[in-house]
Amino acid sequence: MRGLITDIIPFSVNDGPGIRTSVFFKGCPLRCRWCHNPEAQRGSPQVLVLPSRCVRCGACAACPAGARGPRGELDASRCEGCGMCVSVCPAEACRLSGTEMSPESVLSRILPDRPFFRGRGGVTLTGGEPMEQPAFALALASLLHREGIHVAMETCGHTPWEAFRDILPFVGLFLYDWKITDPELHRSWTGKDNRLILENLKKLHAGGAEIILRCPVIPGVNDTPEHFRGIAELTEELPRIRRVDLLPYHALGNNKRLQLGMAEDGFRPPDEETVTRWHRSLRALCRVPVCR
Repeated sequence: MRGLITDIIPFSVNDGPGIRTSVFFKGCPLRCRWCHNPEAQRGSPQVLVLPSRCVRCGACAACPAGARGPRGELDASRCEGCGMCVSVCPAEACRLSGTEMSPESVLSRILPDRPFFRGRGGVTLTGGEPMEQPAFALALASLLHREGIHVAMETCGHTPWEAFRDILPFVGLFLYDWKITDPELHRSWTGKDNRLILENLKKLHAGGAEIILRCPVIPGVNDTPEHFRGIAELTEELPRIRRVDLLPYHALGNNKRLQLGMAEDGFRPPDEETVTRWHRSLRALCRVPVCR
């Protein structure tokens, strides 16, 4: 069995409790316009170009798909992710996002980090979307569970229920994204409505899963009283949700979008006063703690 992984990052402190190693899966069913990991959306390898390193030698123009120009330009629409340009670049001015790995090889990368997991730490499966590769995610989660390593999963929730049902015994915490309450607005900003996402959230809750609701807030998209009330209503309906994480939009994904040959997303990060107002509004509405 092989899975497609974009990165494995140790010493993560923002992807679940304690010190964690985050495993980034490639592929996602959604196309959120504000995505901060755009290199993990497509379920196949992609080339990213690092302009500051490019010496414009033209070596990459030998790309068999014709995706690279004579001065290192990238035509993302033609790139097939073969990695040839990466292998011939003398300046290491491009890299390939997406490496095939077995569950055992991922585990071997993780095990040296185990001393740092003591107490509350562990491994977080994230992405992209781990449930886009459900068999691989299940195999890796079961290996980690066998090793006594706590597993968290960050998920958008848009996958057939059977994938969650099978992996539930091996995941100690779900970091569950809740992006937009209105189904059709959700579709317009992410490419899919949220009906399946909501259905899976309720089934995980009924199945005894530990859940933290993660709520990205993007100015002009979902920073509305209606959405904030929708978040609060979920915490009322699903009382074992541990807390709500407020995740204000940040622009860190734009640099990667440019490296992929894409346009910037067009959003601007909120100022501190705005984030404080969001936090106060959610905290007043929700029956569980709201963290930021």
